[in-house]
Amino acid sequence: MLAPRRLPASYNSWNHVNGAPFGRALTISPLKLKSMSPEAVQRLRGPFAFQGNNTIRQFEYPWAFDVAAITPGMSLVELGAGLSGLQFVLDAFGCHVINIDPGMEAMEWPCSHESIEKLNDLFGTHVELINMTIENASLKTESIDRVFSISVLEHLSPTMAAGTMREIHRCLKPNGLFILTTDLFLNVQPFCSRLSNEYGQNQDLRSLIDDTMWEIAVGDRIVLCGFPEFDTDFILSHLEDYLIGTYPALAQCLVLKRL
Repeated sequence: MLAPRRLPASYNSWNHVNGAPFGRALTISPLKLKSMSPEAVQRLRGPFAFQGNNTIRQFEYPWAFDVAAITPGMSLVELGAGLSGLQFVLDAFGCHVINIDPGMEAMEWPCSHESIEKLNDLFGTHVELINMTIENASLKTESIDRVFSISVLEHLSPTMAAGTMREIHRCLKPNGLFILTTDLFLNVQPFCSRLSNEYGQNQDLRSLIDDTMWEIAVGDRIVLCGFPEFDTDFILSHLEDYLIGTYPALAQCLVLKRL
């Protein structure tokens, strides 16, 4: 599926409760704000206030939480989570959460053990950071209940994306779920001749999803790039139905079940 322009009321509510996707707007008086410690202000703004996001995250985050059907005690991985807030929401729900992210030094708050621990202290969570790629993370085989990937695959080369998919399959338990979104850029192939943009490329999802390894539990092939049913004319002629980010991208959303 593609993220719709009209969000379900329950997703708007989820965003309001969790301050997603940009952190809570502060409505307290300037005088009160001045009297508060920086930590208190950061805690008030919530876990989504520490990493900038494209506006399509307003659908992606509540959708991912909704379709994952998690229960307390599950072991979860968020791939490339950086400092985004979903990992802390999942942890606060009672799950063991691992953020696998090699980190980006250019960020104001680089994804490091120190920055994750600061956020854990702020929100009373216990997110574990593995500061490397998933291929080097040494996760135990069939040890994870759910893997989340929110707009990550489009940043990888096709070779890296294929390796990532294999590693995710290895570490998931049988019937475990891979919940993923990936940007569908409107300014690169197959919508025009451009191969890639400054953020990445449109992945050929058909080539990444091996039918002997994965079942598509949620997803419509007509809007999943690379499938024979994928139809750019259908997408462009229904563009008003979809949520378009501040950068010209749609969000392909799907859930894969490990076979």
